[in-house]
Amino acid sequence: MKILLLRFKNLNSLQGEWSIDFTRPEYVSDGIFAITGPTGSGKSTILDAICLALYGQTPRLGKITKSSNELMSRHTGECFAEVTFSTSAGTYCCHWSQHRSRRRPEGDLQAQKHEISDVATARPIHSKVQDTLQAIEELTGMDFDRFTRSMLLAQGGFAAFLQADPDRRAPVLEQITGTEIYSKISMKVHERQRAERMKLDLLQAESDAVRLLGDEELERLKADHAGNLEIEQKLASQAEEASVALRWLQEIDRLEKELAGLDIEALALDVEREAFRPEKVRLALAGNAAALEHLFTPLQMQRGELQRDLGELSARQSRRPAMEALLKETESRFETSDAELGREIESAAAARPIIARVRLLDARISEKLRACDIRKHELEALEQRHRQLESRRTETAAAIESTRVEVQQLRSWQDENRADSALVAGLSGIQHALEELHPALKREAVAAAGVEAARQALQKLQDDTAAFEPEAALSRSKLNGTRKVVDELRASLLLHLGGSSLKSLRIELDALKERRRMLGEIAALYVSGKELAPKIAGISAGIQALEARQADSDALLEQVRQLLAMAEREVVLQEERRMLAARVRSLEQERDRLTEGLPCPLCGSTDHPYAESATSLPDADDQQLQRAKQVQQEHAVALKNLEISVAGYGKEIEQKEQLRNELAEMRGKQVDRCLELLVAAGITVPARNAEPVVLERLGAVEGSIGELARRIETLETIEEQMNLAETELQQRLEASNACERRLELADQTLRSLKGDLLRLEQEHEATSSERNARRSSLIGMMEPYFAAGHDKSDPDALVESLAARGALWQKQVDRGRSLEQLLNTNEAGLKSLEAQKQTLEKDLVVLRNAVSAAADEIETDRTGRIHLFDAKDPDVEEQRLEGLVQKAREQLEEAGNARAQARNESAVFDRALQDLQRSIEGRREILDGLEKAFVRELLQKGFADEAAFIAARIPEMERDRMEQVSAGLDRRGIDLESRRSDRAGRLLEEVGRRLTTMPYDELAAQIDQLQDRLRNVRGDIGATIRQLDENERAAGERRQMAESVEAQRSECRGWDILHDLIGSADGKKFRNFAQGLTFDIMIAHANRQLVRMTERYVLVRDQSEPLELSVVDQWQAGEVRSTRNLSGGESFIVSLALALGLSQMSSRNVRVDSLFLDEGFGTLDEEALETALETLSGLQQTGKLIGIISHVPALKERIATRIRVAPLTGGRSTLEGPGVVGPLCSR
Repeated sequence: MKILLLRFKNLNSLQGEWSIDFTRPEYVSDGIFAITGPTGSGKSTILDAICLALYGQTPRLGKITKSSNELMSRHTGECFAEVTFSTSAGTYCCHWSQHRSRRRPEGDLQAQKHEISDVATARPIHSKVQDTLQAIEELTGMDFDRFTRSMLLAQGGFAAFLQADPDRRAPVLEQITGTEIYSKISMKVHERQRAERMKLDLLQAESDAVRLLGDEELERLKADHAGNLEIEQKLASQAEEASVALRWLQEIDRLEKELAGLDIEALALDVEREAFRPEKVRLALAGNAAALEHLFTPLQMQRGELQRDLGELSARQSRRPAMEALLKETESRFETSDAELGREIESAAAARPIIARVRLLDARISEKLRACDIRKHELEALEQRHRQLESRRTETAAAIESTRVEVQQLRSWQDENRADSALVAGLSGIQHALEELHPALKREAVAAAGVEAARQALQKLQDDTAAFEPEAALSRSKLNGTRKVVDELRASLLLHLGGSSLKSLRIELDALKERRRMLGEIAALYVSGKELAPKIAGISAGIQALEARQADSDALLEQVRQLLAMAEREVVLQEERRMLAARVRSLEQERDRLTEGLPCPLCGSTDHPYAESATSLPDADDQQLQRAKQVQQEHAVALKNLEISVAGYGKEIEQKEQLRNELAEMRGKQVDRCLELLVAAGITVPARNAEPVVLERLGAVEGSIGELARRIETLETIEEQMNLAETELQQRLEASNACERRLELADQTLRSLKGDLLRLEQEHEATSSERNARRSSLIGMMEPYFAAGHDKSDPDALVESLAARGALWQKQVDRGRSLEQLLNTNEAGLKSLEAQKQTLEKDLVVLRNAVSAAADEIETDRTGRIHLFDAKDPDVEEQRLEGLVQKAREQLEEAGNARAQARNESAVFDRALQDLQRSIEGRREILDGLEKAFVRELLQKGFADEAAFIAARIPEMERDRMEQVSAGLDRRGIDLESRRSDRAGRLLEEVGRRLTTMPYDELAAQIDQLQDRLRNVRGDIGATIRQLDENERAAGERRQMAESVEAQRSECRGWDILHDLIGSADGKKFRNFAQGLTFDIMIAHANRQLVRMTERYVLVRDQSEPLELSVVDQWQAGEVRSTRNLSGGESFIVSLALALGLSQMSSRNVRVDSLFLDEGFGTLDEEALETALETLSGLQQTGKLIGIISHVPALKERIATRIRVAPLTGGRSTLEGPGVVGPLCSR
């Protein structure tokens, strides 16, 4: 950043508008300049102006606000500061201003204005205070604090860095170098390490919260589970055996009850058949009658039609007399209405002449009334005007008398103070002479000093301009070449755009891509729909197959249940046989005692077949029992497997149905989405036929996208080339403009310097003589206005007194002129009012006579009108007569319409009566034929007459019901006999099984007990299984928790290590480390500057404090000293070295090309001062401009380029130096 131009107005002692051009050759060639002047003259105000223009605040006063502005010069109403500066991004102008209300010194402060603009384009960038400050920081890379530490070292802040402790030095480094990121990283590491630790503690707590069963408790649960399984199997077997027996008893009871119910149903059926017998006979007669319905129905219809026609004929004949009477009445009404219309027309014709005469009279009366009203209004206006004239005449006469008295008094005062009249013309000369008296001596000194400076500047400027002209010509040539390239590229871009814009083409490309996405989604939905349809069909087929298998399994399950029941019965039978065989074997000793031929003591039989072969019976019985039990067990296992299989089929069917519903819902959503997208894509083809259209349009869109993308790519390439060329053109233009401005500025400066030189030489010759003549001339000009011997030692007081006397005289003269003019005006006005009054009174007499005559004429006309037409309105009367005529015409028209309608209705009635008589004759012939045919068929069906036929008829619905009842009775008889036979056979079969001898209630109670025990045992089994499963799940969760805890512990170890290295809650640890490195770099920069000023000291970093500074004293055998023990001069040199080092460092790559120093040189001895100045002058080789503010006289000898601040009277100061332009100096 480099300061190019400074402009300001009314800041502290520098009143008026000033500007300093730092691009002048003196500043560019020397690279260092001094701002000198006495203490308090306003040297620091120049630096305040720079800060104020950029940041709206100063190092000494802080921010300038609406309530406080100590920087504005006294007795002024406005101030501003403006800086033009350059950065790598361009050249900018920043302007700050504030003024008081109405720009008057006593006005209230108004809000400040702050804006920034681009110098090259003269375009404002920001005009709001906050936006401008943000833009300044972005363009310069420095906020106010950084600016005052790296570029403008103001009073009180020069040694701030050196004197700061480490904790305060760290934020300074952070602001200067942008290392605040390390503080953020350190705090983020601290927060992350704490968060990871909290996460580890939470995981550990969750892992500890998982509870597992102990080994003993786990073994006990497993043992209890095994025992409960054995008990469950035994109880289930017992309950199943008892349930089978109970179902056997229930089946026998059900069959017996069903047989009893069938017997009751048979008796009821016999009763119903007997009750239905008469209905059955009636049903047969109704069938014969139904066969004659096709003849009887048209017969009845013809009879009804004939009766209806006869009734209508009778009704019409009865209405004929009324019809004829109505016709006669309408004829009479028509004749009456015609006569009435003639009378109304004659009456209206007779009244028309009278109405016309009345209208003429009314019009004449209205016209006279309007004329009379106009004259009355004119009379009232004249009377009002007469009153106003009289009032104005009285007021004017009073004013004339008052003005005459005041004029006489004013003339008396003027006679007494006649001498002051000369001050009106001579006071300005006196004041001018007084104003030129004071600055005469100053102008002479300024002119003498400026002559030599202007001659040197003129010669140097001529040499520089001659050397710079070839460079300007080369810049213009490059600018023209670049402009030609830009024009060619712009023409090529317009040619490729073809009337469009790149933005519209990009929008079109985005629209095509969106359409491609939409069409692609539609195509994907079609593909997905094709894939879903066979999936849904396959799932439906699978469901049907599963349902079929489930149905087969259900049938097989029922068969297995029956086989199991048979096997159970077989086991019971074999058990009984085994018991019998055992009983036979238990009587073996008794059988040994049996003797062939002797009777058995138990049964009395003499035949003993088992006496010899009884030993073979038990073995055969046991094998058969085992086979029966094995078959029973196999059937039981098969039954259980089938039940599981059936349940599995049901579950699988439910899952497949759920999947099918989900797929169907998905397909429905896809269809809805597809239809929505088809509408959005503008495809009107039906959805079932739209896929080829979509694919075709998708291909077309792909082609369009490729073509448009290639076109946009070509245009972007051309645009990029054009942007680069325009950037180069802008740079060339800026360079050329800079050259032109430099040449123009040099030319202007040259002309100005020549003019200034001539003027200064003339002033130098003239001011000597002018100085002696000013006072005597002034005193001589004031002599006529004061008495002899009056004290003339204070010219200012004398001129002020004369000014007051001259102002009073001029005021009184002006007052006299005004009074005389007012008097003349009032006297002329009075005469005019008198003449107007006389004329107005004559007009009033004439107008009153005219109003009276007009009123008499109006009254005469009104009397004639009353005699002719009374008070009636002719328009209303005419409308009434016309209304009567119109009403008579309407009545006549209505009577004619009624007559025509009556005639028409009579003719229609006669024709209808004739048609009806012919219809009746035809119907009688048809009816006779139908009756003869019906009688023949009636006799054939066995009916004696039509009455018998009608009695036998039954409605069709009733007949159908009776037939259904008859058929139902027959079906119930057949079904009842079939069920009775089936239930009797099944009862005999069940009784033969003999599964139990226990009563039903005892067996049911036993089953309930077994089921209760079984439920309890199964509940214990379920609870045990849940405990074991929960323990297994908890064990798995504990294993996962352990893995998560170990992974988190590993994560924490990494963050703990990083936290130990750089983490801290306030970011201090890593920031101090990083800034320690930055501190070392800054010390290296500072030592490079320090070694140029003195070989005695070297700056080092304190090993115990990372940001603490020490110095190595080379003259004291390398002794390490604290910087706090340095003297004032030594502190200044070290501070200057640190300041120069800081100014070279920037994390934002901001080049600082201007440096201003505002203190400290007064503490240096002559040698140290020379060394410091040589160091600062050496910075010019890097392109820097160094400005030094000091009141040290030695600086005037060592620095050739100086801006001098010279105090004037009244607390004001003036500036002199190269590039300085202001109200009291030249360039």
